Amino acid sequence: MANDNINIRYEHQNNSNYLVIEDAEQYEDYEYKMLKRNKPEHFLKFSMYSVNGKYGIYYDITSRQQLSKFYEYGKMTMEDVKSICFNISEMARIADDYMLDIDHVKIEPKYIYMDVGTKRLHFIYHTRINNITFNEGLKILFEFILEHFDHSLDKESIVKLYEVYQKVLVGDYDPYNLMRMFGMIKKEEQKLIHSGWESNKDTVDEPETEIADVEDEKERLRGNLHKETKREIPTVIAEQMLIDTEEKISSGKAPSVTTAFAAVVMIYGILCLLVPDLVPAKLPALWSVVCICIGAGLIYFSIKKKTKDTVVKVESQAIPYTIKGKPHNDSEKAEAIVKEEQPEEKRRISFDDVCNETMLLSDYNADKKKTLKLIILNDNLIGDVHICTKESSEDINTICMEKNPYVIGSLEKMADVIIKAQVISRMHCCIYHESFPEDVYMVEDLNATNGTYVNGERLENHERRILKDGDILKLAVIAFKVEIS
Repeated sequence: MANDNINIRYEHQNNSNYLVIEDAEQYEDYEYKMLKRNKPEHFLKFSMYSVNGKYGIYYDITSRQQLSKFYEYGKMTMEDVKSICFNISEMARIADDYMLDIDHVKIEPKYIYMDVGTKRLHFIYHTRINNITFNEGLKILFEFILEHFDHSLDKESIVKLYEVYQKVLVGDYDPYNLMRMFGMIKKEEQKLIHSGWESNKDTVDEPETEIADVEDEKERLRGNLHKETKREIPTVIAEQMLIDTEEKISSGKAPSVTTAFAAVVMIYGILCLLVPDLVPAKLPALWSVVCICIGAGLIYFSIKKKTKDTVVKVESQAIPYTIKGKPHNDSEKAEAIVKEEQPEEKRRISFDDVCNETMLLSDYNADKKKTLKLIILNDNLIGDVHICTKESSEDINTICMEKNPYVIGSLEKMADVIIKAQVISRMHCCIYHESFPEDVYMVEDLNATNGTYVNGERLENHERRILKDGDILKLAVIAFKVEIS
């Protein structure tokens, strides 16, 4: 930060949420007066105050989500990336119209706020926090995009994203038209996108018009991609395990000749000793025994040398990932491990060998993992409330946390549990499960307009609170009893 006296906090007033930036120095820059008077698009509306030598700015973030929080629960697509770039370019052009310095616009993900319904971005203009240039902020933003991008998409999208990232690193872009990094767009098309967006700016339920235009642009880009050099994206290498196998290496002709010579000498000695009449050149009995010993010795050393030439070859095999059923006791668990990790013909392993295997701490904690349920309290419920999950539209009264993190809200595209009620925000709260250092569940308020309460105490914006068995979790006026077992 440029000023150590700056304090950043969240505040809730009259069903409105604010990001408060407080400083010991007065804000007298003309840019603030320009923004406050004209309220241009893409900039958060704000008000200023001064109390007891403290000067602050209230940025209205009601019904908006931090970009960093929004994509914490889901992956980005190429359409999302283009939408972000389009929003930034629109903001840059507006800033230029009002003679604002874009280096003072904070484009780091934690300072960008998104309207979840339309995916329109709103930015903070501040002259004192994080005095970094627009280019440095854009690099930070694209590092965040790369981290949260869905890499399971087609290779064309991944290659294009990394090409755009390289242009950002070297500064090869126009801040007033970032879409050119994805391919040339005519000014007439930009005006068409802008006019379509303006006519739908009050729409909340569906994404805005420029998303469809971005999709059209993507189709146009696909026609030109075959002209570019295709790059191979390295696939993820499966985890490997090392297996030692023996491989015998032949020593050439010398061992075989030696063995043959030794066999001839030994046979000759035996014939001289047992049937001397059949041998043309007879040897004395003593020399016959010597020939037998020499031949046997040569054969023995030849075989021993072959054994030494056997080398150990290390091979890599992909580790088979298997899903194990939960055994009833230690003996069954050992047998299950043996059966799954060995081929059928090699499953004869003693129980002692299996017991010597190291047990993973994660497997141990999995058996001890607590489960969380939220049971709706119908006593204080006003009106009909429809609660369902993303997978099923059937009405439920008990919410069971099945993944981590677990988002609760009214927006079907982002929430894991959908509560159809006007008092519930599109992304109302999120529940986390923390295994280390303790097995606990936590709830975080996601800038909910009507608040998130634990035992009657309202959580601050993005505040996390530990949930305990028997707690009452209240989302606006809808109450749930927490059961952890």
